[in-house]
Amino acid sequence: MRMTTPESMQQLQGSILNIMQSKDSTLCVDNTFHIVEIDSSLKISKNIQVTKNVESPHRYSHAFGVSPLAYFCIPIFGEKKAFIIKLDNAKPQPIATLEDHDGDVESSAFSNDGRFFATGGQDGRVFFYDGQSFLPITSLLARSDYISTIRFSKSGEFVAISGFDKFTLIFDMLRHNIAFNFATNDVVEDCAFFDNDEKILLVCRNNASIIFSLKDGKIISQEYPFAFWPTSIAIDSEENYALVGTRSNTLYVIALKDNTKAMEIKNDHAGTASLTFSHDYLYIGSVDGSLLIINYNEGKDDLQASLDRKDYKSAREAINNNVFLSIHPLTKIFDEVWPQILRQAIDLLNQDSIEEAIELTEPFVVSPSKKNEFSFYLAQKDGVKTFLEFIAKKDYTKAYEMLKTTKFLVKTQAYEKLENIWNKAFFDAKKLLIENADANKRLAEQTLAPFNKTPKKELIVQLLRNCDVFEKAEALIKKQNFKEYFSLTFQFSFLRETDLYKKVLLVGERMLANLIELEKNFHYEEAKKIAQTLLVFPTLKRTANERIVLMQQKEKLLNAIEAKDIKKVYALIDEIESLRTMEQFKEFTKDFLHHYEEAKPYAYNGNAKHAMVLFGEYLEIDYWIDKIGSLLKIAYLKQIEKALHNIEINWSITLKRYFERYGKSFELVKLLQNHEAKAILDQFEGEGESDGYRRCGFVDSVVIYIVRQEK
Repeated sequence: MRMTTPESMQQLQGSILNIMQSKDSTLCVDNTFHIVEIDSSLKISKNIQVTKNVESPHRYSHAFGVSPLAYFCIPIFGEKKAFIIKLDNAKPQPIATLEDHDGDVESSAFSNDGRFFATGGQDGRVFFYDGQSFLPITSLLARSDYISTIRFSKSGEFVAISGFDKFTLIFDMLRHNIAFNFATNDVVEDCAFFDNDEKILLVCRNNASIIFSLKDGKIISQEYPFAFWPTSIAIDSEENYALVGTRSNTLYVIALKDNTKAMEIKNDHAGTASLTFSHDYLYIGSVDGSLLIINYNEGKDDLQASLDRKDYKSAREAINNNVFLSIHPLTKIFDEVWPQILRQAIDLLNQDSIEEAIELTEPFVVSPSKKNEFSFYLAQKDGVKTFLEFIAKKDYTKAYEMLKTTKFLVKTQAYEKLENIWNKAFFDAKKLLIENADANKRLAEQTLAPFNKTPKKELIVQLLRNCDVFEKAEALIKKQNFKEYFSLTFQFSFLRETDLYKKVLLVGERMLANLIELEKNFHYEEAKKIAQTLLVFPTLKRTANERIVLMQQKEKLLNAIEAKDIKKVYALIDEIESLRTMEQFKEFTKDFLHHYEEAKPYAYNGNAKHAMVLFGEYLEIDYWIDKIGSLLKIAYLKQIEKALHNIEINWSITLKRYFERYGKSFELVKLLQNHEAKAILDQFEGEGESDGYRRCGFVDSVVIYIVRQEK
């Protein structure tokens, strides 16, 4: 489909590498070092080149970061450093110079709220900073190859870091540890979190689209929907679709529910370097400097009106006028009504009304999956017609024989029609037998006779022999005695072939949905009662049991939170990580995070002792040990930095104390690079443990002074 006419189009100097929504505007940066602000009228209000006569990054670089708080990361290539600049009024203000990397910055990113900033370099290292002070927070061990992309989750709790080594690491920003590390079959070009940060979409250079589940801890889907190298991702607010830009003139729409291509959109500007939804507009940044600003909701009212009157043809026309309406939540109705539309189309095909069937489905078959489904039935229409003819002639034997060789028929309305005829005959016969088995047996046999040579034969035999069992089963369901009913179905397996059995299972599914809703709203007692009932449902027993256990765990956690039992709360979370998503727990963590923020200034000043005092009993909580360890590492490094010119330092013991806790960390090696103590560090065997503090614990100071004996 063709691209929608932009609401506005602006021309920047170079390839638009990053776009970010700010408070009242949208911020951009291009590869000629121009930073640009787009105001609410969709015009350029500021356009400033922050440096000249330096090497430009490549046209699809991820190195330039933009914060919603109007900070910009501007790497200087060949110099292994990056400048942080704040756009303040009309003049950019230099804020910090970052020089931690041993190679050029390849990727950088701010969190969505601007709290955190991260850089990844050619040295394979990743450094995290505070998003406003740009003081260090923590760093990761070096990888074997360049870092290709860094993306924060919406909440800022997780960050995905991909490298040219074809591994993606998901770092837990809350706890400062690695949550997951997994391989892909090619380099990840971009990624984005969705589904409440429980999943992540990754696009690779080999045209793969991958979905990784944080809940399951594994890749759950891998497809190859792209014909061109994908470059960038933007996910809609409802998290139903992802827009994926490429190095061509094609933009892809990916349905996140099943990782399939929903649509291709052709752009007049080949090469999409960046994509962002900002202030109700879609921003598309091209390598030629074109910035397309699209009102992706244009025509929404026309779409709504057409859908309200079930005029799907007009609804599709509204979408054709603005292709981006195809990802609007309103269009979910196309999925919801499709089964009904398909059945109507099949009926038309059976009547040889092919043109009418095509016209009916036309607004829907834009979707490749729907098109394939309808095309299948279109190709098989003669088979359905024959099947319906057998039903019309009451030749049920041949109809059921067709089902063995033509499997797709079970998905048709024609099959439903056959099953309805059978269910009515079975019900009528059963009613006759229940009224008077002896007197009505022959009449019941006649009622069921058309099905005697079908797969229903065994059920007919059992009904004629055991009509009292069927009667008992119905009586148990009327009393909602599910336990006895399912016990009866295991005793008499033929009961599981009845329509009643299917209906009972559907009742169970509805009860489970009600249970989940009650659980969400913390009505655990009511939910547990339903779960106890569902334990007797063979298909739901496992799920019901899991829900009971989960509710018990949640109650334990809520009780521990109410009692402010810190050790018990975090022990439960360590045991059951999924409880971390509970809002009550998130609220509970605010106490630790408050202590952490209080401790930071002391750590940055090297005062580990005061920081430890502020952490108090949290020092004994394993859940937070890595986050505390990251902060105290900063304190210990500051202590060593302050001691570098002090001749009274016992460097052997000092470095040993640090080495035991953090190994030969990159930061320490860099700190000692021009100091005589570096020779002492080099003598230590191996690289040490980066989390040795877990074994050795924390100390007030790693610096040890020489003890001079008095003469």
